[in-house]
Amino acid sequence: MPACVELRVADAWTLAEVGDETFDAAFAGCWWSHVLLQRLPAWLETLHARLEPGARVVMLDNSFVQTSSSPISRRDADGNTYQVRKLDDGSTHEVVKNFPTADQAFAMLGPRARDPRWTDHTHYWVLSYELD
Repeated sequence: MPACVELRVADAWTLAEVGDETFDAAFAGCWWSHVLLQRLPAWLETLHARLEPGARVVMLDNSFVQTSSSPISRRDADGNTYQVRKLDDGSTHEVVKNFPTADQAFAMLGPRARDPRWTDHTHYWVLSYELD
């Protein structure tokens, strides 16, 4: 890892562990899809508040692929979708698993996001943008 890169572990909802520090970049992998739609704007606002103007943000998450994704088990009144997952111990759990389109993701980003770019891959999508 380059010397200019620092990885931090923090509560993703509050980022309290980073104190008042700000950063020039952020990455979230396989997180967006597990956030309830009604919580996304507040989470993005919390993240953006810790980022400096010009910061680069990159998000990566799963695309829904009919032949390889778990089926959607239900959709709630807020538009969130869910999947049922079976663990190695045999237990099953319903998890939030949203699959946004580029337009849906762009609409969530808020007023500071500039030049959002969406790249579709077979099993993943990548969203990148800068903050004003």
